[in-house]
Amino acid sequence: MENVNYKTARILANMIDALIMFVLFIAVCITPSIIFIKDMIAGSFIVNELVWLILSGVAGILLWVLYLSLTPLIFKNATLGMRIVRLVFVKASGGDLSFSRLFFRQLISVLCFLFSLGFTLFFDPISLICSENGRNFYDIFSSTKVVSFDDSF
Repeated sequence: MENVNYKTARILANMIDALIMFVLFIAVCITPSIIFIKDMIAGSFIVNELVWLILSGVAGILLWVLYLSLTPLIFKNATLGMRIVRLVFVKASGGDLSFSRLFFRQLISVLCFLFSLGFTLFFDPISLICSENGRNFYDIFSSTKVVSFDDSF
């Protein structure tokens, strides 16, 4: 796969996965958030609602990590977005990934997103475009790479 097409496909796959994760996150967090805001406006704030809101946020993040970690098991080393654009995860040295390495990779990407306060949404595509080998920080840190589905077999 040409380098430009690969990078475009990878960015498109990330956008599709981000949309899916956003919908999942909203589905888990929307009800507690609406109740919390409604009660704040009405002046009947209860500490339990704040705890519920925080727990739903944590559940949303866990759902996000699980989506990124479990969909590659279902779609043979690819998230749903990657499957659509025909990309897969492999070890940097080649070969299939273990679940623990894949989970570690996805956990690193989520932690990068959280600790950067979401700025990785903007910097990941830029770093991908600027890198010679098309690998992001969490690819390098977890010794993985993303290749064309056709190239992996």
